Amino acid sequence: MPTKYDVFAKIIEKAPCSPKDLFFKVPIYNHLRELEKKELIKKEKNILTPIKNEKSKLIFEIINWSLKNGFNYNFWFKKNIIKVVKKLSSSSTKIQHKSITGNQKILEIVNFLSENQFLLLYKKSPKLGTLLNHSIFEVIKTLNNEKFEIQEKYLSFGNISKLILKTKRQIINPFENKIFEFLAGSAQLEGSTITIGETVSLLRNNIYPARPVEDIQMVKNLNLAFEYALENLNGNLTVEKIKEMNKICLFSLHRGGGILKKSQNKIQGNPSFKTASPKETPLKLIKFCEEFNKISSRKEALSKLGFIHNEFQYIHPFTDGNSRTTRIITNWLIMKFNLPLLILKKGAFEKYMNLTKLAKKRNDNSLRDFLLHIIYHEYLMKN
Repeated sequence: MPTKYDVFAKIIEKAPCSPKDLFFKVPIYNHLRELEKKELIKKEKNILTPIKNEKSKLIFEIINWSLKNGFNYNFWFKKNIIKVVKKLSSSSTKIQHKSITGNQKILEIVNFLSENQFLLLYKKSPKLGTLLNHSIFEVIKTLNNEKFEIQEKYLSFGNISKLILKTKRQIINPFENKIFEFLAGSAQLEGSTITIGETVSLLRNNIYPARPVEDIQMVKNLNLAFEYALENLNGNLTVEKIKEMNKICLFSLHRGGGILKKSQNKIQGNPSFKTASPKETPLKLIKFCEEFNKISSRKEALSKLGFIHNEFQYIHPFTDGNSRTTRIITNWLIMKFNLPLLILKKGAFEKYMNLTKLAKKRNDNSLRDFLLHIIYHEYLMKN
């Protein structure tokens, strides 16, 4: 059954229109009356048009963001969503507040937030963790006339690293779902529309989704680049291997794959992000590989994770595909020491970008601690 927000979204898409132009197979008159009552639409001579006001703009923003990111926008309009977000935003690390337990619908909200990394766990029973201060929650708060602050709560590096070091050593199987989750997330960060499920079908069963050709090629390339990293785990990281991974990532997508940049990179939306000059890049890459290969223990790998990720991004050695290559190199280090894989999902994208390419100031420790929480969260979700 369509919701009133389904009806509203369709009116925005087709306006001006009549009710029959919306092509719903069930009566929607109650939804239309409610939308009129809430001053979201107006109906004149059976013609429907959306009303432009603060509330309709916020609802449209939620709908538009959800469609762009592959979420069902109805989730963000659930009756209990603001109650859950408010409780999870307090200074406490407890996820299982008495006021949001024992209710199946509320549990579904908490599970959705966890599954998509809007909510990061660092203990399973009792559940402890942090809600990320994502911009979608700011829109929801404004829509509901709420003004509370979301306080992110992280463990210290010492505590989160201890938890990860206690996990079983991970032996990577290239056909595991977590590999496909990493590939889908890395591609989605670059604008790919292919879902995790579609990634599995594409790479495991050769079933091509109805998505842009470039998106499909990106996922296939990332898979081959990841396989290349797996094949070379026992050897040292070299500049030539980095070039090869970038070349694989950009196969048929960009002519500059595997070729060091000849002009200065410009990071869109962040002039503060200064990358190495083309002249500096070769030597910086050699030093980067030396630093990478000097890492000799699991604990040191966790300690250096933020540096390895940031250092490569700030070198930005190629014209394109630098971030995809960065994430493969980061997981190369992780897999080398049989640590749980770094898998990024959409709820964490905003925070990740704000700590990397959109950061006004480089902070390796903040990035490291965030990535470690992502790593341990995904480990808990799967074990």
